[in-house]
Amino acid sequence: MNGERRLLTVEEVRRLIGKDRLGRDAAYALARQHGVRLGKRLLVPSRVVEALLEGRLEELEKAPGPPPRGR
Repeated sequence: MNGERRLLTVEEVRRLIGKDRLGRDAAYALARQHGVRLGKRLLVPSRVVEALLEGRLEELEKAPGPPPRGR
C-alpha cells in the first residue's frame, strides 16, 4: 500500500472536502449509504471521497456490489 489511508472517519472526510462545503448531517448520510461499519465506527472508503470530488458518485451508486448490510 502507498501510505494513503483507505478508510476515513466522517470527520476526516469533512476536513478533506471542507467543513464549509460538507455539513455533518450530509457527511453521515454519505457514510451510511457508501461507508462501512466496523464495530461502532462508521468509515468511508477513500474511493468514495475521490468519486465525490470528481463528480462520479452516481457511478458508484450504479456499480454492482454486495447488498447493503447492517441497520
